[in-house]
Amino acid sequence: MLSSIRAALVLVVAVVAAAACHTPVNTVPGPVTPDDPVAHYEIEIPDALEVKSVSFDATTFGDVAGGEFGVATQVGGRAFLKVHAIHSKTGDQYLLIYEDISHRKTPVQIIRFRAVPDSRMFTPGPS
Repeated sequence: MLSSIRAALVLVVAVVAAAACHTPVNTVPGPVTPDDPVAHYEIEIPDALEVKSVSFDATTFGDVAGGEFGVATQVGGRAFLKVHAIHSKTGDQYLLIYEDISHRKTPVQIIRFRAVPDSRMFTPGPS
C-alpha cells in the first residue's frame, strides 16, 4: 500500500515537472534592423466581409530557465491581429482574430456578434 502511494506521488511529481518544462509558443515577429527588407504578409478573409478596422496587439512574457551554471532569460510573446468586419448582405458584425500571421493565413477565432433584446443582457435598474 505504501509503495503504491509513493509510486503515485512520484508519477504526479514527474507529470508536474514535465508540464513546467513546456516551452511557450512565441508568435511575436522578430526584431528587425534598418537594412532588413519590409515584411509582407497576406491573410485570408471571406469575400462577403467588409473590413471596418484592424488592430495589432502583442503580449510579452519572460521565459526563464536555470541550471547549475546559472539562469537564462528570453523574452517571448503572443501577437494578435484583430479584424472587425461587417457582412455586406446581412449586416452581421464579426471579429476575426489571427495569430502567427507569418505561418497561418486563416483566423484562429471568428466571433459573430448577434443582436439580442436588451432585457436578456441588462436587468432593469431603478428609475
